[in-house]
Amino acid sequence: MSAGKDHYKTLNVARNATLKEIKSAYRALARKYHPDMNKNPGAEDKFKQISAAYEVLSDEEKRSAYDRFGEAGLDGNFNPSQDASQGVDPFDLYSAFFGGGSDGFFGDMGDSGGMGFDFMNKRSLDLDIRYDMRLSFEESVFGVKREIDVSYLATCDGCGGTGAKSSKDVKQCSNCGGKGRVMDTQRTPFGIMSQVSTCSKCGGDGRIITDKCRMCNGNGRLRSSKKMDLVVPPGVSDRATMRMRGEGNVDKRSGRAGDLFIVLQVAEKRGIRREGLNLYSKITIDFTDAILGTFTKVETVEGTMDLRIPPGTQPGDTVKLCRKGVPDTDRPSVRGDHCFEVKVLIPKNLSERERKLVEEFSSLRRSSSSTETRQEEHRFDSESREKPSLWRKMKSFVRPEDSRTKFGTMSLNSSVPLQRIKETGTSIVFPFLALCVIASAVALVQKKGNRLKEKKEI
Repeated sequence: MSAGKDHYKTLNVARNATLKEIKSAYRALARKYHPDMNKNPGAEDKFKQISAAYEVLSDEEKRSAYDRFGEAGLDGNFNPSQDASQGVDPFDLYSAFFGGGSDGFFGDMGDSGGMGFDFMNKRSLDLDIRYDMRLSFEESVFGVKREIDVSYLATCDGCGGTGAKSSKDVKQCSNCGGKGRVMDTQRTPFGIMSQVSTCSKCGGDGRIITDKCRMCNGNGRLRSSKKMDLVVPPGVSDRATMRMRGEGNVDKRSGRAGDLFIVLQVAEKRGIRREGLNLYSKITIDFTDAILGTFTKVETVEGTMDLRIPPGTQPGDTVKLCRKGVPDTDRPSVRGDHCFEVKVLIPKNLSERERKLVEEFSSLRRSSSSTETRQEEHRFDSESREKPSLWRKMKSFVRPEDSRTKFGTMSLNSSVPLQRIKETGTSIVFPFLALCVIASAVALVQKKGNRLKEKKEI
């Protein structure tokens, strides 16, 4: 390390900077000046300076000696012939490029469950608890308040969570140096490849316990239980999950507590199935009830109720009890319906009396149907006669109905139409004359046709 260098200026941090700020600054500069990332001249030397500064400032004892005595305070611990980057924690450098902190290339993915490289010890992986809770069908519809007994892992009071009989019985793992993880670096044709894995000797804990705690047998935690009041809202469905933060296993060493995940298991109800907010059932009624209509008893989530079957109900029709379904969890005022699919029962065996009644009913239906058909035909004929044709209207206008003169001689009897013209005024003179001309032409054509017909008969 070059003499006279100010390590704080090298990392661009203040002298009272926290360890977190120092790590963040180092990671940012390491990414910028690493020889594999920066090919500019001087980048490698700058990277060595950054690594040397971080080696001193990230170590509490070295930083204290450096703050008090400068470079001279490091003479006993620093080897000038050693490469400056050799004293840097390789995991800090690895995390600077591949995550493990909010400054990494991939962000803080360790806490979010992503592909982070921020390894945690083995005990931080089982903080969450799953609790299966069974509900009746009615409880899932209307909600329920219940006291539950949850089993969880609490920190051992005998060892304070260390798992050791005393603090002297805890040694740093020699395989990983207390990191809980090891790095295997290999040089390949594609460059230097590094792989980080959990330490197999300490299981990722970073410590070796020589004498275990008698209370927890070295686990650092004991099984305990607690009672909780749980309120299940109306309208929950099967396999729905409720999350209660901070109610999981507890680890005092890390100061963390997991979450409690309650998985709801709803029992089925015979004769009723759920689809969304609606409930569905099937009912069977007699064919006479389908014809005449009736009230029938049905089972609902609120008990037995009367369902009205309207007259003329067909097989497969659906009859509803409105707002007797499932409430909306987000909007309790909104509730679905209970729908009943109707099946009409047709009897297979009839008594003699029943058969005669059905035959009589069938005869009445056919007679009624025929009467209705005749009435409809009569009504149609009456309407047709009541509506005169356009030709009849023209003939009536030209000549009164009581005249015995045929239509073909109407041009000789024009006194009535002329009298009508005088009475109605001159506004219809021209239309009337045009109508007379057309009618005369039609009459002549008809007369000529009759003559030709008579000649053919002769």
